[in-house]
Amino acid sequence: MLETILNLDSQLLLAINGAASSFGDCFMWNYTKTVVWVPLVLALLYVIVRNNKVRDCIVIIVCLALAFVIADQIASGFFKPTFQRLRPTHDPDMAQLLHVVNDYRGGLYGFVSSHAANSFAAVIFCSLVIRSWKFTLPLTVWAVINCWSRMYLGVHYPTDILCGAIVGAFAALAAYSIYVLVQMKLTRRPYLVTWRGESHRTYKNVNLINWVLLATVVIILLLAFAQVYL
Repeated sequence: MLETILNLDSQLLLAINGAASSFGDCFMWNYTKTVVWVPLVLALLYVIVRNNKVRDCIVIIVCLALAFVIADQIASGFFKPTFQRLRPTHDPDMAQLLHVVNDYRGGLYGFVSSHAANSFAAVIFCSLVIRSWKFTLPLTVWAVINCWSRMYLGVHYPTDILCGAIVGAFAALAAYSIYVLVQMKLTRRPYLVTWRGESHRTYKNVNLINWVLLATVVIILLLAFAQVYL
């Protein structure tokens, strides 16, 4: 059973990585860079600050950071050193079959994906706080493409991504549970009301996040087009 899963895992990775092109290389290479998404993070923080009191902002930001820490520590601090599964780019049997972009091979171990864990931790936690499909849908698409880029670049198997996303979801739920407990202490609201969020409340300026996300993707597309065709 395990052998079948691993074989399917490898074949799916080769199919995704094998669909490489010059344009795709440029786009995915830039998309996967953390620094590219700094404007998106700043827009998210702006929306949080504009819609909450100082005390609540501090609680949300601290819990968001906690979600990242939990996700990263489970992924990089526990799973990778424990399972020591080689990344495809470091696996002698797979490396020779992969299309490698800019000689990027990542660290030695890849199970589970920290990119997937961190991305989904952020999206799920923020979605529980903001509670708007206009926020959740675009950011989920962003996270999925971010994960896809890791497979496209050949540095993660699909199961690395899937399990990383599960770790991220766990980290988000753990951090949100802490956020709920803190809010209960500060506001004395019932647990269920706090957990379910304030359905009557609508976050303002959420579209700013979507516009920044869209603008960043357009810039990445234009950059890839310029690098390939100009």
